[in-house]
Amino acid sequence: MSATSFRSDIQGLRAIAVLAVMAFHYNPAWLPGGFVGVDVFLVISGFLITSILIKKKAKADYSLPATLKYFYISRFKRIGPAYFVMLVLVALVAAVLFLPKDFGTFKDGLENAAWFTSNHYFANFGNYFAPVNHEQPLLHTWSLAVEMQFYILAPFLVLLLPIKALKAVFVMLIVSLTMLAEYRMRGQGVEQATYYSLYARLPEFFAGGLAAMYSTSAPRKSVSWLGYLGIASIALALVAQPLLGVFPGAAALLPVVGSLLLLIAPAQGILSKILSTRILVWVGALSYSFYLWHWPVMAFLRYYTGDEVINFGFSLLFIVVTLLLSVASYYGVERAFQIKRTRKHQVTVWAVLIACVFGASQAMAKVNAVFSLEQLPIEYRRYADPATICHGRIVGECLRGDLTSDNEVLVLGDSHAAMLNHFFEYLGKELGFKARIITASSCVTIPGFDYQWIAEWAHQPCVEQIEAAMPYIKAAKVIVLAGAWSTQIKSERFITDLEVFVNNNVGKDIKILSQVPRFNLDTSRMRRFDKIGIPSEIQLDLSYEHANKVLAKLALEYDHLEFKSLNDLEVFEKAPYYGGSIIYMDEHHINEKGASAYASDALPYFKNLKASIDKL
Repeated sequence: MSATSFRSDIQGLRAIAVLAVMAFHYNPAWLPGGFVGVDVFLVISGFLITSILIKKKAKADYSLPATLKYFYISRFKRIGPAYFVMLVLVALVAAVLFLPKDFGTFKDGLENAAWFTSNHYFANFGNYFAPVNHEQPLLHTWSLAVEMQFYILAPFLVLLLPIKALKAVFVMLIVSLTMLAEYRMRGQGVEQATYYSLYARLPEFFAGGLAAMYSTSAPRKSVSWLGYLGIASIALALVAQPLLGVFPGAAALLPVVGSLLLLIAPAQGILSKILSTRILVWVGALSYSFYLWHWPVMAFLRYYTGDEVINFGFSLLFIVVTLLLSVASYYGVERAFQIKRTRKHQVTVWAVLIACVFGASQAMAKVNAVFSLEQLPIEYRRYADPATICHGRIVGECLRGDLTSDNEVLVLGDSHAAMLNHFFEYLGKELGFKARIITASSCVTIPGFDYQWIAEWAHQPCVEQIEAAMPYIKAAKVIVLAGAWSTQIKSERFITDLEVFVNNNVGKDIKILSQVPRFNLDTSRMRRFDKIGIPSEIQLDLSYEHANKVLAKLALEYDHLEFKSLNDLEVFEKAPYYGGSIIYMDEHHINEKGASAYASDALPYFKNLKASIDKL
């Protein structure tokens, strides 16, 4: 059997891979290693592409230019149509649903996705106030970008090198690139960029290529047992992959080797029959369309609900919409573009499709503007002027409040401390003290904070702000900590790091401010959904209450540590509104107006602050 003959067991393997990815994306707790389905896809791709090229190369009428022309056209016809249709339709939904600031972020991703460079874009993606990753409708295009980039490289290696040399080159590249990925992740701590990089994924393509070369030369019936070992390896990876540490690199070898073994095993026996069942073969045929559509549907539902794990009703909607779109994409686009048509017809269709894709960015921006909300005054849209506060960088003296006072308080924390600049401006002037506020996104700016667990884009500002705070920590008499505690306690080290900080600062008065109430939905999104006629309901996200209880309990263990519970103040009784005005800028940050109202309500709780400074 030729290396490129149809193998229904490979379709079944595709089905397992896409279902694993979808399960992981739906709820990672269901299948912790489900993300390796992408890696199984890449091995299969390397196998099929290498098989096709070897077969073409072996023909008597082989020529390099003709083969390259055939390869690039066939690959683009396979990937492009359904992909570009998805981009246009997703852009239309985003234009209607997304806030202008969120659509601006989406638009950048769209432009990169259109050029198949979204893996580079998401490798460097980092904006604290942009939609989180699970709300990015085009995040999944990174793997398709990697695949297209591989297609540029693969033909030259396979067509220009003899099989024996090609095997050696593939093995060498697998080893060297895996080592490079390991060094980048473990040695340099560059995990996000490595995850999305081409070089870290090339070993998976090359492993598939090795399987293709083996299949053309080795008697396959002699290695039938390898298939069972392969499926067992993939199954183990799907369940336990996160236990192996950073990914890809060496950790990716488990699903990659498993996929390779399945590909070189004979397409016969019980395992092959299971993989070749009608339903798995059908799902495998639709796997590309399933992959294209499941993520945008899920991302839009998450954007609308504000929940990463959606409820039962929206889960049913996710299944139905994904299935319908995938079936329509497969039969109406993928297969339709495989039908032979006249050259004029093909040129016309492709011209229209490509024009739609590359015109979508500007056209949809105009659609987005049609649904724009009346813009609120600036004090409702931010918690402080970013150019004047020490958030992620040092600006001036970082002081707020009564700047003539000799009484100084040091305020440290993440963006929940940064949003208190106007809070301490008010309190400081009322009570006669000044507050030095040094903060960073996602980072509680205390020595020893585990910055490695936060987003990579936030690492350097975090380290620099902690260093800048060090001399002030040594001199401070009173230190106030504020943060998004519901997020921070997700780090296994945070409470330990906080205890170390408290123990290292005995003799100082340390106060932890409670986290303000948190909601499931950005208040601006709530207003937009109402405008476009989609019902929305904003609800409390009670994770903040649990986090406050954890820190309140910790404070009881130390005489010099006090937890100030302020989240039940009158200002939050009807949150996100107060006095008829909206006091939140998103789902968990209060705005400038909110910070001032919060300070006024909290004033009685800080009247002993000056006494604490004098006492110390």
